[in-house]
Amino acid sequence: MRTFHTLFALALITATALPGLAQAADAPPAVQAFLDNLERQMSGKHAYEGITTDGNGNATITNLTLAVPADGASPGLNLKVGEVTFSGISEQGQALYQVEKANFSNLSMEVSGADGFSISVPQSSAEGWYIRALGENPTPVDQLLATSSFARKISSGQINLNAGGQSIAVDGVQSTWDGDPNTGAGTFSINVNNIAIPEAALALMDQGGMLKQLGYTSLNLDFTTTGDMKLTGDKVSYRFDVGINGRDIAKLSLGASFADIPLAVYAQLLSAHTEGKEPDYAALLPQMQQVLLNGASLRFEDQSLVNRLMPMAAAINGMDENTLRASIGPMLQLALVQFQNEAFAQQAMAAVNAFFANPKSLTITAKPAASLSVAQLSAMDPNKPGEAITKLGLTVTAND
Repeated sequence: MRTFHTLFALALITATALPGLAQAADAPPAVQAFLDNLERQMSGKHAYEGITTDGNGNATITNLTLAVPADGASPGLNLKVGEVTFSGISEQGQALYQVEKANFSNLSMEVSGADGFSISVPQSSAEGWYIRALGENPTPVDQLLATSSFARKISSGQINLNAGGQSIAVDGVQSTWDGDPNTGAGTFSINVNNIAIPEAALALMDQGGMLKQLGYTSLNLDFTTTGDMKLTGDKVSYRFDVGINGRDIAKLSLGASFADIPLAVYAQLLSAHTEGKEPDYAALLPQMQQVLLNGASLRFEDQSLVNRLMPMAAAINGMDENTLRASIGPMLQLALVQFQNEAFAQQAMAAVNAFFANPKSLTITAKPAASLSVAQLSAMDPNKPGEAITKLGLTVTAND
């Protein structure tokens, strides 16, 4: 859960994770474990005004702050939260703790730099949240579990984003997880609901005015992720599907499934992050050679974009719309000749013709007959792309 989703994860669950300057004895073990884990994750300096506890599994942290200094091209970050309350803290054994519910109020985050922005989240919460302490000489599995957040449910109220003098509102974020807290294995979902981009902000993003010419004066986006993780010995398998849905415009989805990812690689990436260093990719690559690709997909679902775009594209190319639609398939087939796979070229042309005749969906899928390792993918002959297409099991379908 990185890049875009990390932004909202920080705004929700990491709001509870701000390590403090008070003495360790002031924090219950579960809270201290959480603070320690986030310190490793964020690589920042932290402070809090105080921690109170009633001795019955409830604790409150007030006025938390976290500062991450800028480092070269990486921007600085300042995170604040007015109050965090932990309810129903219990020990689950093996340095594992559960928090029945955590509530966070008045969170704000500021990111510095030329592309800086700020976020505010008045209210958010986590339920059924598991926290693992990281002891001495941790294994890669320990590191994975201690630096991941497993909560049965995370939710927020409205989120406000300010960037470049423009304000963008998000209705909220919800996530669910169903799995084993002892291994982290399970299924998850994340939903970022209604990222509302107003006309003024959209104009800054679309300076050529293309979207406005097509009749889109504002955008409302939904961001979704579903997936699952399995842990087998010292290896992880991971499947995900990510979707960006432009309401009344189009939806783009990306999915992939990988197996046999070494936990040792994760541990080395985490260590480099904690130390503020670039990972040694040359050293990691040999360990990644047996990672398996089970499959992948890229899917476009049209809602109105194609039928609005085609008249404009036809006018630019000096032809009528029907002629343009009819010519796309043959042009694609001609372009695919270089890939030396006639069956795939014919299938792609048929799918593209069907899509532009009645735009609903277009899907590219990789489904190899047997999982392919990174070593096998690297060994494919670039001079024989047709063989690679067959081994990957590439297909193109429309309106399914």
